[in-house]
This record gives sequence, C-alpha cells and structure tokens, in this order.
Amino acid sequence: MSDNINRQVLVKKLPNGIPAEDDFEMGGSPIPDPVEGTFRARTLVLSLDPYIRAVMSGRHFYGAPQPGDVMRGRSVARVDASRHPQYREGDVVVMESGMQDYVISNGGDVHRADTGTAPVSTALGVLGMPGLTAYAALLGPAQIKEGETVVVSAASGAVGSMVGQIAKIKGCRAIGIVGSDDKSAWTETEAGFDACLNRKTDDLHARLTELASDGADIFFDNTGGEIQGLVMTKHLALNSRVILSGLITQYNLAESPPGPNLGNLCKMRTTVFGFVVYDFEHMRARFLTDAKRWYAEGKIKFKEDMTEGLETAPAQFSKLMHGNNFGKTLVKVAD
Repeated sequence: MSDNINRQVLVKKLPNGIPAEDDFEMGGSPIPDPVEGTFRARTLVLSLDPYIRAVMSGRHFYGAPQPGDVMRGRSVARVDASRHPQYREGDVVVMESGMQDYVISNGGDVHRADTGTAPVSTALGVLGMPGLTAYAALLGPAQIKEGETVVVSAASGAVGSMVGQIAKIKGCRAIGIVGSDDKSAWTETEAGFDACLNRKTDDLHARLTELASDGADIFFDNTGGEIQGLVMTKHLALNSRVILSGLITQYNLAESPPGPNLGNLCKMRTTVFGFVVYDFEHMRARFLTDAKRWYAEGKIKFKEDMTEGLETAPAQFSKLMHGNNFGKTLVKVAD
C-alpha cells in the first residue's frame, strides 16, 4: 500500500466458532489528520485479547462489529500530530486504537504509558490492563490475606501470571491451571507459583485435593467451563471468594452453556464477584506504583507471544482463540 494509506484489519465476516484468518481482511483508508481538540497516534504494539471475541459475538458492551468495520484492539501508540491541549507529538500512550496503523482520538480512554524500567510493551500486559485486573481484584473484592491459597486458571497469561505473583508477594500460596507442560514449567520456575497443573494431562480433582486439601480461599477464574465447574463445586474453602474475570471457553460458542451447581457456594459461604476492570480505574495509580517497584525488584516476570507486522494480527488472534498462545498476545506494528 502507498505510504499515505492507513492500513486496517477489517471484519470480513463474523466468525462461526473459533475465528479463522479468512474471517478478516486487510483494508485501508487515507491517513487522517487531527482537528482541533484531537490528536493522531501511530500504533506501535497492538494487544490481542479474548474480549475481542466476545465483542464479535455481541456479548460485550461495545456492541458487535459489522463486516467492513475496523477490528477493535488496544495498543501502545505514539502521538505524531496533535491539536489537543494535553497531548504533544512524541507522547507514548495506551488507548483503544483498533487494529490499524493510525487513529484519531479526543483523549477519551487514553493514558500515558508508564512502565518504569520495564519494556513499553508491558503497558499492555503485566503493567497494563491485565496487571490491573489481577491487582484490583485481589486487593479489592477478593480481600487477599496472608497465608491464603489462591487458585487461578489460565495461569501463564498476563492476568493469571500476575494473580499468582501478587499472591506470592502477599504471602499466599499460588496454584495455577494451564494447558501445556511448557506453560506449567514456566509458571512454576519463572513466575514462582507453588504448583501449576496441566488441565489436559493432570487429574485436576486429585491434584487440587492434594495441593489444597482445605480448598481455595480465592478462585480467580479466567476461563469458565469445566475448570470453573470443578473448582466451584468441589474445591472452595469456607468463606472463599470467587473472581469471575474471563470466560474464554464461552466466547466461541453460539449459545451460553449451563452453569455449575451452585449449592456448594452456599455451603462454603462463598462470595462470587463479577469483575470488570473498567470499574477500578481509581486503583491504577496505586497499582503502577507497586507493580513498577516489584518489577524493578525482580519479583514480576512476564511472557510475551509477539509477531511482527499488522498483517499478522488475524492469524495471531486465531492462535489466541485456539489457546495456542504462550503469554501476552501482541503484534509489533512499528518502532
């Protein structure tokens, strides 16, 4: 494409089941110019997240896209032209940009990338929305306490790995559940979990009974599905707290599956909290202060699954929704 074209990943058709590359197509439009009160930003690193699939299914408050629309996506971007009083050329920000090279913004839902000594890409991962999700949920509604046992699904991802690492920092035991031996090994050896189970090869019921005989004080659920059903019906401690953060097992389904038997929640006096990170923006400054310090002290590790080039985004998104990613799923778009 010409240098004056804004490349875009467009919805070709809404997916049936797990998204495939041919559900998307590359398109373009003239690079836009900012008007008074707006700025233009160049996408540097694009974040691919499971919620995008929920958006495509019409199960998200953003609303479902239509064929020809630019795919949603959050990114680290650099301001390259500005007529906005609070943003200058060269500022590096985190924003909802969509899957495209350039975007115009009025400054809404934008904040400056602040990662301290960590790479700027972590503003989309452990020092970004996923990290804030883990932090705000554990320190907020979960009310984490020293000595507790925390069980987290999708434990090698950006949210799950931060859940376990924050739990360890707070003096708790962390038990993860992942989908491969490689992910399990990384979660234990690098992220420092006490144990991490492979849902495909381990007997989860037997292993959780062994590792958490009194049950999980906090169950941080990023997946839903069979793991959710097992932990919520058989492996909760008295006065436990469940954080419902993600439901990736449901996003590719045409209809929502039936839920687990909730009798055990009453028996164990469990509190269940439906967590949406956008409700906890007031904790961002505190989170960044703590997380940047923890990273500098070597207490926070992260794993990224990054490809290069905007055109790789459809395949990378499909890989994520197949569960074949390892770590935070990203696309490098520009330097």
